[in-house]
Amino acid sequence: MTDTDFIIISQADVVDYEAYSRLPVERIALFRDLVYPRMLYFRGGFRSHLDVLNYARRGSFFCEAGYPERREMLNIWNLPGLSGMHLAAYLLHYGIKTKVINNLSSEWDSFAAAYEACARPPLVGLSSTFHLSFASVQKLCKQLRSAYPGIEIVTGGAFINERATNGGPAQLERPMRKCGIDYSLFAFNSEPDLRDLLTARKTGAPLAGVNNLAAFNGGAASGSFFLTGEQWNPPVLDEMPPLWDKIAPDTVHRTVQLRTSSGCMFACAFCSYPVVARGFHAMGVEAIAGNLEAALRIPGVDRIIFVDDTFNVPVQRFREMCALFKKHNFEWFCFLRAQFVDEELAGLMRDSGCRGVYLGIESASDVILKNMNKKSTARQYREGVGFLKKSGITTIGAFIIGFPGETAGTVEEDIRFIEETGLDFYTLKEYYFMEHTPAYRDRARYGLSGAPAGWKHDTMDYAGAHAKKAEIFSRVKNSVFMDPDTNLWQLAYLYDQGFTFAEIAEMQRCLNRLMEKQMAGAFNDKDEDFGRIEAIVKGAAYGRKGK
Repeated sequence: MTDTDFIIISQADVVDYEAYSRLPVERIALFRDLVYPRMLYFRGGFRSHLDVLNYARRGSFFCEAGYPERREMLNIWNLPGLSGMHLAAYLLHYGIKTKVINNLSSEWDSFAAAYEACARPPLVGLSSTFHLSFASVQKLCKQLRSAYPGIEIVTGGAFINERATNGGPAQLERPMRKCGIDYSLFAFNSEPDLRDLLTARKTGAPLAGVNNLAAFNGGAASGSFFLTGEQWNPPVLDEMPPLWDKIAPDTVHRTVQLRTSSGCMFACAFCSYPVVARGFHAMGVEAIAGNLEAALRIPGVDRIIFVDDTFNVPVQRFREMCALFKKHNFEWFCFLRAQFVDEELAGLMRDSGCRGVYLGIESASDVILKNMNKKSTARQYREGVGFLKKSGITTIGAFIIGFPGETAGTVEEDIRFIEETGLDFYTLKEYYFMEHTPAYRDRARYGLSGAPAGWKHDTMDYAGAHAKKAEIFSRVKNSVFMDPDTNLWQLAYLYDQGFTFAEIAEMQRCLNRLMEKQMAGAFNDKDEDFGRIEAIVKGAAYGRKGK
């Protein structure tokens, strides 16, 4: 028996491909916008791009495999997430023993073994970071409660915080009852509250002493709902114990994720992050060094994805980090602001191990950039991309289509930028209309109204933005489209799994051509591009262990 206090489920598949596969493909025109360009119809069902690669190598899909085999297959959620490891390291500092389940969709057997081995049933946590609705949370809760009816479940993270912020914590009661969630921690930074909840559960102390908590007296089914006091928690940064090598799950291969800051120094009109994070908070370089060294002590790890929103700002701090990284033998990826990159900085990045960056360009129109309050110009972006390319750093450019002021003319500027600058990859997303953003505050100025994914304004509506996204996808030839939800993570993950950047790009080109044909109504499982993918997958060092 073990004395584990807490099992954290970091992530799981959030897209229900089986449900999409039940849609009649002969009526694709009715639901084309739901599936393209994010998945493919292949062998009787809609598949993720990575699952097409699984079939090319193994002749089977992820959903058909047993759990041990799933851990060896390609699935973006098999990439070690930050939330589970971050919480385990934080809690260990306080003597709380945590088991990390990185991807429940691959590790149900590991979860069951860990849960059943506990002398006392542990609290089970669901990180909501990548969930967009309670439907996907409910699916996981149902799976857990079907196997273990008396299980106690706590949720927290970005989705729970967003729901509590927009509607108030009291509105969590109904979905918590429906899902069977015992506790929800709704603060933006909930680490101290989770610590206090676990301590109270272990000692029998009153839950009233746990801040930012939604819970039930007597269980979610029929107990009375209550809320505790709300209190802001600063982000855990310099205080983060460098214990990564003590808590790393067995599923780690070569790549882990780290965070060195919280929030953002900017105030882009489409984004709520600076508001909910209450500004920008940075870890000191000395603390970064300790956490970096601990992560690199994990056996086999020599690649890191830094998930900071704007990793290269402030610039001087970034220079100091590059100097630190150069002292260690590892490769890294990050999210970057291209307007702050010059030739010298790009060289420092290259020399310190940077292999790939995600660039939040959003638009190549100075009119739209001004509306977005991006504090940058298309010329600055062109120069920054050029410096990165010159230094051999792989670039992914992200674009938002349909922000207020968008027209056919501004979309043409995006197309020219993507075609002319040498971006290796690009992503496209329709503008998402959120509360707690400057654009929402100024909505009357643009005639902006409607739902987050059903808006309209003076120059475009959501349907028009989606049509423009499809047009860009079909017209761009000099850069490779990537899924907007996984982008940099998918690049780093496939690299982790043994593929070269050239192989990744060529496989994605094949997938994009197949999607374009299917969007036009042509479905053929024997298309030559499926054969090209199979040849690349079988010829790659895919799955190779070691360095």
